[in-house]
Amino acid sequence: MSGLVMFFICWSGSFATLSYEFDWLVNPAQRITPVNKPVDFAAVHDAVSAEMPEARIVNLAPPRYGNFAAEVLVRTPESQTLRVFVDPYTAQVTGSASFFNIQRFFRSLHYNFFDLGGVGLFIVAFFGLPLIGSLVTGLFFYKRWWRRFLELKIGSGARAFWSSAHKVAGLWSLWFVIIIGVTSVWYLFEHGRYEMGDGHVAYVGTGDFAVHELPQPETTQTPLNLETLLARARAERPTLDIRTVNPNNGGYFYVDGQDGHLLVRHRANKLYLDRETGAVIHDQNASDLNAYWRWSDMADPLHFGDFGGLVTKVTWFVFGLALSGLSLTGAWLHVKRLERDRGGRAARSGALIAVGLTCAIFVGTALAGAAEIKNLGPIIDGARQWPAVPLGVTVFLAAWTLLTVAILAAFTAKLCRAVLKSGAAKETFNAG
Repeated sequence: MSGLVMFFICWSGSFATLSYEFDWLVNPAQRITPVNKPVDFAAVHDAVSAEMPEARIVNLAPPRYGNFAAEVLVRTPESQTLRVFVDPYTAQVTGSASFFNIQRFFRSLHYNFFDLGGVGLFIVAFFGLPLIGSLVTGLFFYKRWWRRFLELKIGSGARAFWSSAHKVAGLWSLWFVIIIGVTSVWYLFEHGRYEMGDGHVAYVGTGDFAVHELPQPETTQTPLNLETLLARARAERPTLDIRTVNPNNGGYFYVDGQDGHLLVRHRANKLYLDRETGAVIHDQNASDLNAYWRWSDMADPLHFGDFGGLVTKVTWFVFGLALSGLSLTGAWLHVKRLERDRGGRAARSGALIAVGLTCAIFVGTALAGAAEIKNLGPIIDGARQWPAVPLGVTVFLAAWTLLTVAILAAFTAKLCRAVLKSGAAKETFNAG
């Protein structure tokens, strides 16, 4: 039954890989006409300030692709975070929406089952261990596997076909299983070290979560404007392709991005500036990080495949679906073994226990998800309201959820029937 949890993790992770692109497809406010000129962050900032003068701008991000709008996160007086979309070439606000969207849904679901009482990430990351275990045992018992990449049995019955399809898909996905398995185990170790060890998730930062904590700056005068601070940051790191601008990160002006390094997330390269003087307080370069923190900043690009743009993301999506299929075919083959088993009482009891635990995880995830989604809405008259979500987002997530529930329900019912059938077969066999 753990195969269904594995399916759920891989299935949601596949969609998480392309979640930004799915949001772009269903939300017209995110679509613009591309123009070949640099993004003017200051103009984007000013456009949002004029549109929402009472909101506090949290950070700004340039378009992911030429036809994507720039995205600005703002905090409203109703204690709600909104995404504001701006055409960075005309400085026109094209629309706004709740922080909850397709990307946020799959990020929270795949990352930690919407936290699930504080243990969600441990559960998700733990499945990296059986993933690697299945890889090792599969190659060990599948003799001369290197010759069987095309050994698909057709016309020999359903069980023979699905068994061979399971093996062939597994062989073609070997490289992907290694990447996902290793990075998942890393997340398990990293989160365990954070929760039960030193509490550090960054090398340098503005809180005690960082190995090297920057001191709290003293505020005595009005900060410099965004345009001036950006100019100072670019003068310090002219080769930095800025991907995030935070006007007030723990009292500092903050930018991060890419600077020609292989496979690192944006925050591997970052700058902290004094907001009042423009002085550079800290300049982090990915090439200066030690092996531990360099790998920490490599894990996400490897896990989600976003290091090569749309090409690698689509590749990760396809192989993520293949891994989801492997989990289902593995569960199906297990069902077939149970149906043939006349004496496996321990196996049947274990299967029923696994069904109960799996259902508990799914129900807990649904409840935790509902709580997280509502918590992203505005506070009106002292009560938290559900966030207003674009229709396209609602339809997409509803369709995905219904399809997922249908798949999981069908396989759960089939497994339960197989367990009952196996028990009945045993009783008949014993009576005879």
